[in-house]
Amino acid sequence: MDEEQLLQFLQRIDELTLDQRPLFGKMNVRQMVCHCADFFRMAKGTKRANEYGKVDPEHIKLLARFGKTAPTPKGFGQVEGGGTKPTEFEKDKLILKDFIQEFSELSEDYDFAVHPYFGKLDHKRWTGLAIYHLNHHLRQFGV
Repeated sequence: MDEEQLLQFLQRIDELTLDQRPLFGKMNVRQMVCHCADFFRMAKGTKRANEYGKVDPEHIKLLARFGKTAPTPKGFGQVEGGGTKPTEFEKDKLILKDFIQEFSELSEDYDFAVHPYFGKLDHKRWTGLAIYHLNHHLRQFGV
């Protein structure tokens, strides 16, 4: 993630407000912020999914290619209660922004955790997923 992308993500997160409603999906804005933070916890291995290898990665890629929502790894579903619980909205936004900043500074040889669908990924692939995931959910709330 380059500096411009980083700054754009941080600005878009700042634009989120509690009264925003999703354009699609079931999460509210508070849940979405925590869900996005959980993505970075997953990448670093501080939050693990409840199952690995149960979803075909090619199916996920196909869904993404056609703009469809991909299934959430077990243990990360906000609506189902598996994700990190929202606390105070501005604090949760700051946590997300800190995770994004930290992620953007990781070295090219950083040893990421195993992704529950895609397995072992390098820096480039984790970064691509992070950008895709953040864009998807920020668009979900119109920012």
